[in-house]
Order: sequence, then structure tokens, then C-alpha cells
Amino acid sequence: MLRKGRLFTARPMLWTLMLAFPFTYIANLAGWTVAETGRQPWVVWNLQRTSAGASPAKSVPAGTGIFTLLGFAGLYVLLGLLYFVIQARIVASGPAEVEPAAIASGAARARRGERLR
Repeated sequence: MLRKGRLFTARPMLWTLMLAFPFTYIANLAGWTVAETGRQPWVVWNLQRTSAGASPAKSVPAGTGIFTLLGFAGLYVLLGLLYFVIQARIVASGPAEVEPAAIASGAARARRGERLR
């Protein structure tokens, strides 16, 4: 619909997209719950204590945990910086120029109740 230029005028699709936004949060929370539940299934069913299910220190050294933590933190910092660089470029470019004639004709059509395309 976007390629054909009808996305912004198709009311059913716009309503569907607007009502679908909570699903991203639901999917995020459901994924987190499944991951945490699957990580320690014996704790959920009261069969074993978490301390008994932990990996021995020799098989998973502390350096591995620190490396993973720093790796993820670095990745998020990199993504955050990339986000701000892209946003700064968009803001620096400013709004698109609009011809005064186009503004006048769009306002006249809006007064007559026509749909703007």
C-alpha cells in the first residue's frame, strides 16, 4: 500500500496499525518470560534450589561474565550513538520545502472537504 501511495488514505489499515502497537510490548514481555522460565525450569516447579543449579566457578569463569556484560553494554552504546547521529542528520537537514502554490491548493481542497493525496 505504501508503494502504491494508498497507505495514508486507507482508514481500515491505519486503524489496524494503530490498534496493533501494544503487540510489540506483549511480545517483548512474553519473550522475556519464556527466556527466564526456560533458564531455570526446576526452580519454577520447586524441584531444586537456584544455588544448586548454578554452574560451578571452574566451568564458567568470572571473566566470561564480565566479557559478556561489557560486550552487550558496548553494543548498546554503539547503537545509541548511531541512533543519535542519524537523528542529528535528519534534524540538520530540516523540513522539506513546500511550494506556496501547493499549500494554497491543499488548503482550498481541505476547505471543500476533499481528501488530500
